[in-house]
Amino acid sequence: MVRKWDVSLRVRPEVSLLPLVVGCAEKAALAFGLDEPEALAITLATEEIFTYVARAAAPDKEMEISFRRGGYYVEEQFAFEAEGFNMKAFNLTVAASVNGEQDFEETGLLIASRMVDRFKFSQSDEGLRLTLAKEKAYPEISEIRAPEVPPLRDYAIRSPEVEEVKAFVHLVNRFYGNAVIPAVFRYPGKLVDMVVSEDWAAKVAADREGRMGGGVVWKRVSEETVEWFGPYVFNQPEDSRMSEALVDSCLEALARSGVESLITRFPTPELPKDYFERLGSVTLRPKDGQGVELEAYFRHLGEDLGCGVWSHPLLEPFLSEEYRRLFFAREIHPVKEEGETQSSFSVLSADFDRSIGSVTLRPI
Repeated sequence: MVRKWDVSLRVRPEVSLLPLVVGCAEKAALAFGLDEPEALAITLATEEIFTYVARAAAPDKEMEISFRRGGYYVEEQFAFEAEGFNMKAFNLTVAASVNGEQDFEETGLLIASRMVDRFKFSQSDEGLRLTLAKEKAYPEISEIRAPEVPPLRDYAIRSPEVEEVKAFVHLVNRFYGNAVIPAVFRYPGKLVDMVVSEDWAAKVAADREGRMGGGVVWKRVSEETVEWFGPYVFNQPEDSRMSEALVDSCLEALARSGVESLITRFPTPELPKDYFERLGSVTLRPKDGQGVELEAYFRHLGEDLGCGVWSHPLLEPFLSEEYRRLFFAREIHPVKEEGETQSSFSVLSADFDRSIGSVTLRPI
């Protein structure tokens, strides 16, 4: 399906077509809202990836390169067929090497992986898909004074307007500035674009005059899982029950959406903990600050019917204990290498939040 803001190009994987592909990438990135430095980054990534794929892809098969405007980012996807596409270069810890011709060729992929903000890779009967994303540059939060918020006697939970999203970010920084909050709350305009593009969602508690007493935001991290942030409550009495109302609004919005579970890694003191199960904790070390322990919580929205898990025997005791603690129905199947041919490398994507000294790793 081609969306309103999609652009696609079908070409044969031949190096002679590189100027056409690079030109398309540059124009699409600029047209979709990236500034020149970010557009240049995705253009360079396109050049390196296409050059590499032109050597590895099936010469008689066309490849498709598509671009999508995602509100606060531009996404580029390469769809092609190839005997081998080594994702090793997309590992953050891999360094450039010129020990052989193959290492030299893969240096381009190493450059490309550092030019984008995130990536994903998939393989199916139809071929390989490499998807890159480059985010727009946004100014950090300004010194504009956050609106005053008195205790609200009557309020309603609703979706915020654009300017209310920015006001919400300023209020979060005012009332939670000394706590650990996600990096997105340093960029009001970015959160606006995230909500407008419907990649993120938000609810606020406000009275008839528009005075905002609190809010909550969330995003899908997979088809089945939503990560959410909050509830954030601004200058409200402890017995207001606003935090519960905000959590309920999130649960109601997701109840029939196909989402199976909720997770929060940045809980606030107002989180109604009896709504959730505790997953565990991690100690973060923000710049110029002492270690802060954050607990993670989750909640199932659907019935967990259980599943099988393949695990190395060394991990089996840990997994068994955690599944027992969380009442997860899991059948653990021990598995280890027994001489079969395996890939020499695994690939993990890394999402950095340097303000709190955090890196989130995800297997690709």
